[in-house]
Amino acid sequence: MEQPKPSTALFDVFLRLRPSTAVDKERFLDVEPGGLSAPTHITIKPPTGDTRKRAIERFAFTRVFEENAGQRELFETTGAVELIQGVLGAPGREGRDGLLATLGVTGSGKSHTILGSRSQRGLTQLTLDLLFTHTEPHLVDADSSEAIFSSLCHADVSESQLCSATHFLDGAFDGNTTNSRMSRAPTPAMESSFMSAPASKRYLPRISTLPQSPSINDISIDIDDNAEYAIVVSMYEVYNDRIFDLLTPSMGAKSTQKRRALLFKSTEGSPDRKVVAGLRKVVCSSLDDALLVLETGLQERKVAGTGSNAASSRSHGFFCVDVKKRHRGRGVPGPWSSSTMTIVDLAGSERARAAKTAGATLAEAGKINESLMYLGQCMQMQSDNAHATTPNLVPFRQCKLTELLFSNSFPHHGGHNASAHKASQKAIMVVTADPLGDFNATSQILRYSALAREVTVPRIPSVTSTILSGTTFNAARPGTASSGRTTPSAVVEELEAALAELERLRADLEVTQLRLEEETQRRIEAEASWTTAEMRIEDVEAEIRQEVFAEMESQMAREQRRWRAARDEEQDLNDAHIDRKLEIMARGIQVEVFEDAEDEKENALPSDVGTKSGKNDQRLEDLEDENQRLRERLALAEREQGLRSPSKKMRVLKTRKWDGSGMGLDDL
Repeated sequence: MEQPKPSTALFDVFLRLRPSTAVDKERFLDVEPGGLSAPTHITIKPPTGDTRKRAIERFAFTRVFEENAGQRELFETTGAVELIQGVLGAPGREGRDGLLATLGVTGSGKSHTILGSRSQRGLTQLTLDLLFTHTEPHLVDADSSEAIFSSLCHADVSESQLCSATHFLDGAFDGNTTNSRMSRAPTPAMESSFMSAPASKRYLPRISTLPQSPSINDISIDIDDNAEYAIVVSMYEVYNDRIFDLLTPSMGAKSTQKRRALLFKSTEGSPDRKVVAGLRKVVCSSLDDALLVLETGLQERKVAGTGSNAASSRSHGFFCVDVKKRHRGRGVPGPWSSSTMTIVDLAGSERARAAKTAGATLAEAGKINESLMYLGQCMQMQSDNAHATTPNLVPFRQCKLTELLFSNSFPHHGGHNASAHKASQKAIMVVTADPLGDFNATSQILRYSALAREVTVPRIPSVTSTILSGTTFNAARPGTASSGRTTPSAVVEELEAALAELERLRADLEVTQLRLEEETQRRIEAEASWTTAEMRIEDVEAEIRQEVFAEMESQMAREQRRWRAARDEEQDLNDAHIDRKLEIMARGIQVEVFEDAEDEKENALPSDVGTKSGKNDQRLEDLEDENQRLRERLALAEREQGLRSPSKKMRVLKTRKWDGSGMGLDDL
């Protein structure tokens, strides 16, 4: 089996074996010696108790790291240093995107490789250390310069929310840095990751408690002395095939508000390349800030305990380091260019029977296995394209995970912005495996992640194979038996193909069952929501009826008060009118009496004064009697008026509109 050239693949695939403390299990994976060079091939043999007569398989990788390999050896030998050098870019040129990912079965050491342990740093911390160590003299101070921070915001093309590390950490924690809490629990039989225990989101770990080894101070990379840099950090996860920001604090378990899923799309600033839009990005000025931001994001990541792992990741975690670079001259600095170093901690594939998952955890496992199955198909096609004369297109748009991993692996053409001419990303995949772990799950991972594969002789030949081999011994042609039957090698190949197809169908069946359970749960939730909606409609209808009734009652009461006011006003007007008439009448009587008295006084003779005075007294008495009668008639009229309606208009309106209306006017 010839090893394919790494340059023809989308990923350089490395295999790292996890040291295991289990002594009661049989080792099924062996590393072939590489001679003077590092080993690149492994062989897996089915367990002794295997009844399926599976063949021995041989896989090729870019390099195989055995159990005694350390974190620094992995960091240097996998090409991570060259990956970081490419992200920084050569002097006078912009950088190239880089991707570093881990893949493996749950509990095989992926998180240990990426995040490290309590005593050793992982690839993520080593990457940040190397970046900040060499760019620190050339980093801009975005905290103190508003112009620099504004230019970074303007240069961002992903519609993200930028903030400084100081502002972000002050808002994410209570300021208590004396108590260090861990975000993830230890992986079984492996040194515990210092970022592994789920803990309170209210405590910030002390930098002094974080591991400082292995040291990489002697590793050097080239830096453009005529450029200035800015490092922007972001984190997100792919959970149930949806993208969620890990630097946005969650609402809490009791909150009814759900997390907002983000879109992987083209934006106005990046029309030719898709980006995760709406992320919160943090501008970090030091290694300590970046490590604290990393810890904050890990605390938000979905983790659950299963039968295979005490703290199994339920999502695929993405840690992105955007390296901003611009030319530093004497005049106005040039525009910012951006390249991204993405570190991915993929969730491990697991079998429901072994992991003992149920409910929501089972549904999460289904989504994880489905996305890893699509990833395996893409990597298998990559392996096939390495030997094909006409490579086929990799179907990376089947799910969010493969789209995020592979979309920037191909060159983009067209467009007017700089990203259209940007080189495709360089990617490294580190596959982790436990030689004493689950044979079925590990072999499945190795099949679609290896750069090359071949099937060798079966471990135990069957009776049919023995008979056919005896017949073939006497055959004239070495490839075909004399009876016309196929050779043992052909039978083995057919058997392996059938077993592979059976394994694929079994995986499809598990995914289908999980989808069925998920759809059933959705239907039950939809029916419950429908019933709740119907009850809510009835309640709303009753509330509306009550409101309409109350409003009608209020309107009728207002109309009743208005009519009463109109009646009282009309009665007051009538009383005033009658009073004025009486006043005029009384005034006329007084004038008439006064004028007669004056005339008589002026025209009367002295002899007639006594006679006329008697007549005047008699007339005055008559007038007083008449005035008294008029007052009695007025009082009678007032009493009759009080018993009648105020006016004719009121009586007509009352008869036509309000008769029997229940307004209460009938009693007035």
